[in-house]
Amino acid sequence: MSARQHHFSFAKKVIPAETFRSPDRMFAELTGAQREAFLFFLWTESGKGMVEALPHVGLAPSGREMAKLDVVGHVKSGDTEVIVISMPPALNANEALFLALVRKAGAPSVFFYERYADLSTGEVHAKEAVLAETRPDGSRSNYGFHEGLDLAAFKAQLERILEISLAGLEDSLAPVTAEAFVAAGGARTGSARPTIRRPQEAPGPKFGGLLEQLLLVRAGLPLVMFAMAYTVPSLSHQLWPVIGPLYTLLSVVIGISLLVFLYKVYAARRGRTPFGPGMAVVGWMIPVAQLFLPPLIVRGAHKAVVGTGAGALVLVWWLAWLVQIVNEMMRGMQAHLSRTDGGPWRVSFPGAGGFTLPDPLGDVYITLSSGIGSVLVTLAAYGILWLLVRSIRAKL
Repeated sequence: MSARQHHFSFAKKVIPAETFRSPDRMFAELTGAQREAFLFFLWTESGKGMVEALPHVGLAPSGREMAKLDVVGHVKSGDTEVIVISMPPALNANEALFLALVRKAGAPSVFFYERYADLSTGEVHAKEAVLAETRPDGSRSNYGFHEGLDLAAFKAQLERILEISLAGLEDSLAPVTAEAFVAAGGARTGSARPTIRRPQEAPGPKFGGLLEQLLLVRAGLPLVMFAMAYTVPSLSHQLWPVIGPLYTLLSVVIGISLLVFLYKVYAARRGRTPFGPGMAVVGWMIPVAQLFLPPLIVRGAHKAVVGTGAGALVLVWWLAWLVQIVNEMMRGMQAHLSRTDGGPWRVSFPGAGGFTLPDPLGDVYITLSSGIGSVLVTLAAYGILWLLVRSIRAKL
């Protein structure tokens, strides 16, 4: 499952944006007597307007302890200063278990210790997490996969990368007491609260233009050939040796372009899609699952960008797409269909062998693989996909 929007936005957008905008204020607030109130304020504000605002505490992934939003501690060693924040339960891929605000020689950065999807199972990895760092210029460093989902594992990797000791981190800050809280100014009123500057989501790039054009060509070309077969049959017959391989080439390029397009859409709308970007590609290749995952992937992309899943349209497209795949495979293998004295249709191949299509499957296949039936299947397979891609691109 993909990251929940509230969890993802707080860790990957709000905290980095506020840290890079005013590192002095963030470090002062998160080490002061009002740090819990300040952190909870940021969490609450970042969840406003979202479909699902999450609680700041819950059962940890291990199922044996609680995980909550909290400032774990603050360590300063030489020119390096570190604040570690524990997050509410991280349940899905790309959700952070812990954050670390770091200032090294005055330059701020934010570390994430986040969960990821195990591609071999499609589930969130139960024992490992990814360590990554982001900087004010937007650059990001990935420090690989590490075993352990607890604070000790995160600290060990931070110590290795920052080359400092985080011993005593958990006891580094004085407990928050009522006296200290009041002395620091008490609860902020609405006018005194700091404002958080939500990072503006820049309009996504208009990728997918080539895919849209290729789909239009692939959907329209059979119509042209069909009309030509009835008006200029001799020319149609002469062109077929070229058009046949062109169909196959276009289909292959469209398939690759579609996977690239879906990956980019899922990456651009991370947290709003039913799968991660990787699964948007891998889901087309998993045996058995590839029969039902692709329409869910396309539907998820459409819903994340346009706002509606277009379920019926996607279903019609997918059924036509499956029939089109069968038609192109049979054409590529030069399959020949024949029947004797009204018997069942038999499919044979140039080399040898073949099989019989039982009624009424044979009649249905003949209808959908030849003449106007074949043209309509191609129109539905590529034309509806063109419409879906066009709708998504219009909203990016």
